[in-house]
Amino acid sequence: MELGKEIIVEGKEASRIYNKAYGIFDGKKLKLNLIEAGYLLEKEKIEIEKENRKIDLKKFIQYAIKNYPDFEIKYLVYRDLRERGYILRPDEVFHLYQRGSKPPAQPADVVIALSERAIFSIREVENWLEKFKKKNLIVGVVDEEGDLTYYFIKFFRMRGKFIERDYEGKIYLLNDRSIVWDKDLIKKLKEDFIGRELGNFLQLSLTETAYISERGAKIIKNGRKMGIKRFMNHAKKIQPDIEERLRVYKELRAFHLLPKTGFKFGSHFRVYDGSPENTHAPYLVHVIKDNYTCSWAEISRAIRLANSVKKEMVFASVGDEIKYIRLKRITP
Repeated sequence: MELGKEIIVEGKEASRIYNKAYGIFDGKKLKLNLIEAGYLLEKEKIEIEKENRKIDLKKFIQYAIKNYPDFEIKYLVYRDLRERGYILRPDEVFHLYQRGSKPPAQPADVVIALSERAIFSIREVENWLEKFKKKNLIVGVVDEEGDLTYYFIKFFRMRGKFIERDYEGKIYLLNDRSIVWDKDLIKKLKEDFIGRELGNFLQLSLTETAYISERGAKIIKNGRKMGIKRFMNHAKKIQPDIEERLRVYKELRAFHLLPKTGFKFGSHFRVYDGSPENTHAPYLVHVIKDNYTCSWAEISRAIRLANSVKKEMVFASVGDEIKYIRLKRITP
């Protein structure tokens, strides 16, 4: 087997290797991707020559790193999944077959291999989901010690049981929050689990204030009525992303869900699909712009925290529309 951009295998050996679900076979020759060839060489299932001289795994890896982008990252993901008993076909991504399935069956999943040092881009994730929308999308992240963490990523829909309604009464804006003294308005807001009652008054966040105002209540500041435009100008000085958060808040309410602050969990909202008196919030929703980037370490931390409190981590990507993307840690 001669070393090149791909490895060519001929004769009976080609059929034997192909029957183990490696490579592409045309009936005479088997073409092995460098990742497949490296794995077979490591397992001593093949021998590879260069200029009629056998090369060992060390020299092969040195060659592959120069000729295959991100070879070491992709190889570790491929190797790990093969060791777990999966069959996968290398391409620009890995096409992963369900256990017990192999070509010519259709692969069920797409696996993208990344280094922990890669940049997380929500726009790139959206593009992956659109491109591979007929497949399950899995990202395998390789850390600096060579350990693997896998994430299942999908566009996500949430639905709840809450009903929206209109409100009457006055909301008194302080600075970075508001309070309600009106007993009738307090009663309605308590019934809808909006705000927090503190003795004789109820406290609202800036996002809740904007929402309740748009549903009919009046905002009062220094004894004068404040319109929503003026309020938003005030709120943006304190909370620069108030517009994005409000868009998501309003849409979640339209989905009959109840968003509450997620600060204790490191996200913008914890989201209930039923009464907070009877259930825990099943989701954490973090609001980001559609050009958002960060490190994969930050994503890992957010998902780990969500898992530790038995919640699902959902990112709300705000652009022309809002796209909800769930990232879930899995063990293949």
